[in-house]
Amino acid sequence: MSDFRVGSAMVTATAREILHRLGRPFEATINAYLESKYGKGVEIIEEDPRKFYNALKELFGEFAAKIFIYNLVVELHLSANSTDIEDMLSALEEYIGG
Repeated sequence: MSDFRVGSAMVTATAREILHRLGRPFEATINAYLESKYGKGVEIIEEDPRKFYNALKELFGEFAAKIFIYNLVVELHLSANSTDIEDMLSALEEYIGG
């Protein structure tokens, strides 16, 4: 039996779509950084959205990372208590099943 979870796959697919919309340089930079730091690309968000957020923050600053996570939460139609980063990350973790 597969351990595949639809929520985690949707988060990764949506994150990739947002990265694609932002442009190839942005997408390539975050993928290269994640691969070098964690040995995985964007799919690291399935295991730990906070690692993904921290990688974005390290590369592009807190504001850009927060906007990316906000866009991800909105695209997935998740309900977060507020736009505070902790609430949005908690909503992602709950959706993924963490």
